[in-house]
Amino acid sequence: MTTLHATLATADDIDAVHALLSAAGDRLAARGYPNWLPAYPRQRVAENISDGITHKVQGAGEIIAVYTLRPLPVHPYRGVDWADPAAMARYLNRLAVHPAHQGRGVGRWCLQHVAEQCRTDGATAVRCDVLQANIPLRRFYERSGYLDRGSRFHSGWHFTVYEQVLGATGAAATL
Repeated sequence: MTTLHATLATADDIDAVHALLSAAGDRLAARGYPNWLPAYPRQRVAENISDGITHKVQGAGEIIAVYTLRPLPVHPYRGVDWADPAAMARYLNRLAVHPAHQGRGVGRWCLQHVAEQCRTDGATAVRCDVLQANIPLRRFYERSGYLDRGSRFHSGWHFTVYEQVLGATGAAATL
């Protein structure tokens, strides 16, 4: 795998980030998971970049993955059995690897980087949700140390809620 590095996306990246999210959404839909259609609006991509929450992952000089990290969830989580509900957590959204780079370990690298980044920021948990019907993606998160914390419904879809409790090294803590 090419050497990867992650940085905050800038205004110059809006079109590339939007195109990557659109391509990833099309790939998901082709596999039977249309929840990323229609494509995430370009204006919201621009707002997320302006807000400093969108990260780009580059390899060989091109953006090959993106994700957002927030201090608060986009949609409230109600009735979720977090390990520590009061923990300082970060909320991971829209982790997307460009289809041309999928299956090469980029997603796993991203999750490891997210864990380390969150630990450095003082967070003790990373939380996210995954389309409940997308069993392969759910297994990916579970293999990466994320624990199933329940489910929720929003935007017309059922999601499985995940949490990774971070240890001192950024790896998943033993519970």
